[in-house]
Amino acid sequence: MEKTKQKVSQEGWRTTKKERRNYIVGDLGRTLEGYIVTAMMSTFMIFQGIDMTAIAGAMLVVKIIDAFDDVIFGYLVDRIHITEWKAFQKVSGEGKYLPWYRLTFFFFPIFTALFFCMPRGWGAGGKLVWFFVFYLLYDLSYTLVEVPMQSMIVTLTDNTDERNSILQTKTILNSLATIVAGMIWTVAISEHVGIGIREVALVSSVAFFFMMLPLGRGVKEHNTTLANVDSTETEKYSLKDMWNCIKTNKYLMILLLSTVITSCLQTGGAVGLLVSYYHFGNSLIMAIPILISLPPVLLAQIQTRKLVNRFGKLKVFMICGVIGALIQMSIYFVGPIFAICCTLLVLQAPFGNVSNVAKSFFLPDTIEYTRYKTGKDCSGICNALSSFVTKLTTSVSSSLGLFILGLSNYIPVAAESFEDLEKAGVTQPKEAMDVMWLIYALIPLIGTLLGVLVMGLYKLRDQDVALMAKCNAGEITREECEVHLSKKY
Repeated sequence: MEKTKQKVSQEGWRTTKKERRNYIVGDLGRTLEGYIVTAMMSTFMIFQGIDMTAIAGAMLVVKIIDAFDDVIFGYLVDRIHITEWKAFQKVSGEGKYLPWYRLTFFFFPIFTALFFCMPRGWGAGGKLVWFFVFYLLYDLSYTLVEVPMQSMIVTLTDNTDERNSILQTKTILNSLATIVAGMIWTVAISEHVGIGIREVALVSSVAFFFMMLPLGRGVKEHNTTLANVDSTETEKYSLKDMWNCIKTNKYLMILLLSTVITSCLQTGGAVGLLVSYYHFGNSLIMAIPILISLPPVLLAQIQTRKLVNRFGKLKVFMICGVIGALIQMSIYFVGPIFAICCTLLVLQAPFGNVSNVAKSFFLPDTIEYTRYKTGKDCSGICNALSSFVTKLTTSVSSSLGLFILGLSNYIPVAAESFEDLEKAGVTQPKEAMDVMWLIYALIPLIGTLLGVLVMGLYKLRDQDVALMAKCNAGEITREECEVHLSKKY
């Protein structure tokens, strides 16, 4: 017992350092596994020589189907206690969400790798079918791993400061790791190295599998029981209850609406490498502002929790978001002049990243609010909706960027890497170049400003969430909680 206490680094915290490390590293593996599709899918499909409007349409169809998958799985995670099934008990282990993770996480790297194994010799129609099938399986496996992993942030601990610390650490590491991984992948497929995207994806997927592995056995959920409610009611969870949880969680709806608007318009990622190659003459050149901004970004992200504790997460998110958007506006109007764009991107990076870290704190708060209001454990469906929105907006932003580019007179080129693209020697017309810049710089600016504006409707106070979490964990009664809340919810 003594040793366990020593490993818990803060008074009132529930998890050990090892548990937090395993959770954060596992989440990092999951994030990078998903990010390789986000970062490489558009370029990979462009290199297949397929019509971009057809790709955009296929993406959206997959997302419509995936919407049902996410909602169904979110309901099942909340409704079914997988540890009660004898067939799975030896493999699933103890917990509420960890058993689901243990049974499903390995599907994610498998289907991600298969997605990039599209046969080179197939025609456009066959490639589209392959894309549709394996993108759908990738999305399903994404849900199977993300919903349990994100849901367990509530069951790991009832301490909101501990939660925010875990969220800040994993968000910072995820942000830095995606930058570093993105740069490594970009260098690997660049005209200077010439490794194919599929080879990069296969090696990466194996590495990310081993990063996700320790989470299955090296973490324990300490806050799985919902207190101060009728125990017989918590055992029942119907579709009607699921709908009531969603309907009650108005703050989650505001958060998701903001995310949908902002993320759907983050089209820059779809054409970022093309902008770097065609506008600046080198697919690696945009790595320069990323490298320069790494120290200030890291320093700013580390301070996020302190800023949130002092000013509140909403103010930090909105102010940093607006400043980042204004700098983005300058980038668009300056145009593709590298020295100026590089400077502005370095200035923008700390504000944008602090805003992103602060935003990661909102979802667990909305879940605690709904648990408090309904007496139901609804983390699964809430995280399933969040997962769906994340995947939907990622695909919409990519498909929107490709669709708009496809409407211009962009000339498609079949290739495996930028080395092949350089050998083809194709020059893009001015209209296509102008459209690329609009997709890269202007549309994301509009999305950020609109998303910040929507979050102005979010009125759930941080101190009230802390009280609700204590009530949900049984540390205080509902009566004590009601007395100290700043307003009636």
